[in-house]
Amino acid sequence: MIPLVVRPEPQNHSLCEALRRAGHQPVATPLLTFESGAELSRVPALLSELGSKDYVIAVSVQAVNFADNALKSQSSGWPDVTYVAVGEATGRAFAAAGITNALVPDDPRSEGMISLPELQHPDGCRVLILRGDGGRHMMAPALAARGAQVSYCEVYRRCYRQDTDGTLVQRWQQQGVDSIIITSGGLLQHLFMLAEHTAKNWLLSRILIVPSIRVVEQAKQLGFTHIINAKGASNTALIGALG
Repeated sequence: MIPLVVRPEPQNHSLCEALRRAGHQPVATPLLTFESGAELSRVPALLSELGSKDYVIAVSVQAVNFADNALKSQSSGWPDVTYVAVGEATGRAFAAAGITNALVPDDPRSEGMISLPELQHPDGCRVLILRGDGGRHMMAPALAARGAQVSYCEVYRRCYRQDTDGTLVQRWQQQGVDSIIITSGGLLQHLFMLAEHTAKNWLLSRILIVPSIRVVEQAKQLGFTHIINAKGASNTALIGALG
């Protein structure tokens, strides 16, 4: 197979190397990078206000890494609170930052987060959600309804690669891309935007590998017909779904 891999670095390189070992010929084109968010400088102060009964939720690896760098820049550390990671990769990022006991739900979505037993009765507790710009807004209302005091902190922002002259899409066609590996709804939407005016039919006819049922539904709405749910965004899950 000749899969297009658009996830950001360093995960892009890692996935492409694994794909080559599995006998595929990946086309690496990262479409997303990350920069400091509007509220990153507030992280040390916000974390210092939390107590032992409070929670910090990180929605991605980038959320942990940007926050950790902000703390180090001010010679601060992570407080003694309960940490929650949106998935295994985010849990590993917490571990790399010295937090080895972060809670990780089996379902790496907002639905999985709010289903954790530890978050069923957060009455009176403060919950700080570290995230990027945009994203879903499901967790805060659900936790607030349970009595938590919830606040967001935008620690990073997404910067999507543009293709104003259409050369990226043309190159993918010339390289014989027959499948696409997508790891988020945002990447899927941006990819569709890049191709919808010049190569929409070509794009929709590719085999599409996605990480969750939520992205499956999004892909169906866009018009994709050959969609495979990898049920995860790990290299192992994505390559297994590609076959």
